[in-house]
Amino acid sequence: MRVGYLLLFTAAALAQPPGSSPAYPLYEKANALFVAKKLPECLAALDEALRLEPRLVLALTLKAKVAMGVNRYDLARESLNQALAAEPDSWYARFLSGFLYHLENELQLALVELERARRLNPRDSRSALYLGLTHESLGRTGQALALYQEAIRLEESAGKLQADTLLTRARLLLLLGRLEECAKLIDRALRLEPGFRDAHYERARLLLKQGDAAGAAREGERALLLPGAISEGRIRYLLVRAYQTTGQEKLAAEHAAALRAADKP
Repeated sequence: MRVGYLLLFTAAALAQPPGSSPAYPLYEKANALFVAKKLPECLAALDEALRLEPRLVLALTLKAKVAMGVNRYDLARESLNQALAAEPDSWYARFLSGFLYHLENELQLALVELERARRLNPRDSRSALYLGLTHESLGRTGQALALYQEAIRLEESAGKLQADTLLTRARLLLLLGRLEECAKLIDRALRLEPGFRDAHYERARLLLKQGDAAGAAREGERALLLPGAISEGRIRYLLVRAYQTTGQEKLAAEHAAALRAADKP
């Protein structure tokens, strides 16, 4: 799933107007460095901006994202606490706080922050999506499906529908055995991004569930050649199962051998 990656490495949303802050040009420089994935340089520019204006929420939320990008959750939490102390009704700071709690598996705290972020900005799809993921982690599949559908609706309204959002709902539908609905979402994801590894992998999983092991193998082999977040190991494991089902033991053995080789230090 690319959702977290896309969240972390996109330009920060404006949490407050820049005004005439002398720190704002430094923030803009840091944001450009962040998008370019130059994280040490970004952090240095942010620290300079925050020396000039310690309560600049834009800089504090971006610093939190940088910290999450390098797995410094302690620094991310410190930055978000400072941002929320400066601006308690910043929907973006609330959303990032909930996102961080989700990453830390503090699910009840994530629910509180993400629900507040949704109230503050009902048009943002990300709060609905991560609120759905949190409910799913808690076993509340009905709430999760409704929130995923709301995230899809919001992205459609904004003209920014993401294949990964469609796949998030499709995965849960597959788990629940609602295969026809799942298939429609995967088809939509592939129309949006025909060369998306994750969508071909999900179609392979669906076909295997439907008893079409040969079709699953074709989709799995295609997925191996494409970019995406799904690991090669997961795809090869699926291919072993698909080829064993079709009686193609040689091909199954080849993928099993590749899995074993990847596991060796």
